[in-house]
Amino acid sequence: MKKKKEKAFTLMIVPHSGKSTLSISIPIIILKILGGLFAGIVAAVTIFAVNLSISYKEIKASNQDLTVKVRDYNKLQQQLDYFVKKTQTLEEKMQSLEKLDNDLRSLLKNDPALKKNIDAKQVADNERNYMLASRGGIDREKAMQDLQILESKLPQQEESLKELKNAVIQRNQRLASTPSIWPVDGRITSDFGYRRSPFGFRREFHDGLDIAAPYGTSIRAAADGMVVFVGYKHGYGNMVTISHGYGFETSYGHTSKILVKRGQKVKKGQIIAKVGNTGRSTGPHVHYIVSVNGTLKNPANYLQ
Repeated sequence: MKKKKEKAFTLMIVPHSGKSTLSISIPIIILKILGGLFAGIVAAVTIFAVNLSISYKEIKASNQDLTVKVRDYNKLQQQLDYFVKKTQTLEEKMQSLEKLDNDLRSLLKNDPALKKNIDAKQVADNERNYMLASRGGIDREKAMQDLQILESKLPQQEESLKELKNAVIQRNQRLASTPSIWPVDGRITSDFGYRRSPFGFRREFHDGLDIAAPYGTSIRAAADGMVVFVGYKHGYGNMVTISHGYGFETSYGHTSKILVKRGQKVKKGQIIAKVGNTGRSTGPHVHYIVSVNGTLKNPANYLQ
């Protein structure tokens, strides 16, 4: 049987010194194995390098993305801090407004225009106070909730302040329409009520207040109102009557000259006539009459 010849690769080393030649015979199979190992190592190194490059790029991209997120987070954090501080400031202002609201209501609690609503308002205030107490220790996570609470409270507070404003306006209008000043600068010579008549000395009811002043002294309207009567009236002489609203009416008798017309609107303190001695009178003075809803009142109670 013929033996198969083994293939090999021979490496000859020929020294230049003249010594014997050295030859090394390496089987082809060994070279193939070595070549395969070398190719495998090269392939492994190449794959490792490629993976390393990809991982580096991914890490670099992740770091850039993380940097952006950190920057966004810091920016968001600053915004949240700003909202928290803003919320606290708004809460303080809201509490100041609520305190002002309550103070005004305390001052106006006996005002007829507000009295009917004051009880319901107190209940609403109690509810709001509870809400404020429950929000102690505010933090960033509650910022949005607190802002929503403040947003819901603002319309209530606005409505409450509008109500107070209307009450104050009505109060001012009522005060402006309430007789409160002396119609003339002078001295009282006859009080309101029963007296002995200066004409015959019999007892009679004196329906006004006599204020003596020099002839021609200016007579002023005791409050805002509209002139409803001007003319001569028996016993009272030349007379002016003003309706002030809210049931108030004032009259000024014995005048020497009338300076207003019927239907004319007048302001408190406006000159409407001059002191005289017309009608049933013993000397220059103003016969000052005050009535409320048609009932005579003592004018002295409306002089400041």
